[in-house]
Amino acid sequence: MIVEAQRNHTVTTAACEALKAQADESRALVSRVGGAVQRIEKRTEERVQKAVEQVAGEASATMTANLDAANERAERVIAATAKVEARQLWSAAAAMLLALVPLAMLVAGVWMAVAGLITGAQWALDVDGSVWLGIGRWLVVSAGLASAGYALFASARWIVGLAETWRGRGMPTWPRWRR
Repeated sequence: MIVEAQRNHTVTTAACEALKAQADESRALVSRVGGAVQRIEKRTEERVQKAVEQVAGEASATMTANLDAANERAERVIAATAKVEARQLWSAAAAMLLALVPLAMLVAGVWMAVAGLITGAQWALDVDGSVWLGIGRWLVVSAGLASAGYALFASARWIVGLAETWRGRGMPTWPRWRR
């Protein structure tokens, strides 16, 4: 029994030594694996950082290109708007001129009628005592004044009709660009 106990003790001691050796090998392996994991983590971190920098650079270039294209489109829109505004300015000036022409003609007609009345009265009175010449001249002055009066009446009717048309009785609202 002692021999067997010594044998068991020897086997147990050998097994313990083998386990210690295996534990040392496992520690060395764990140490090597830990170092490898750290190296892999470091390499992965570097690669991720490079990839992020590359993607950020590409995104920045794409964004810059998109901004440049948007700025170019905006400049074209601004130029087109300026052209349209210039055309609308000329259109508004022409419309204002067309609105003022009939009024100017009415004022000029009244002015000419008054001037014609004064000049015609002077001409009709300058007959040197001839009654028939005076009657004829007054008839001519009266016919001229009647014609001028009818012309003023027709002009006023035309202006009123034009204003009614512009206010929407049959044509689009004027001016069209002020919607």
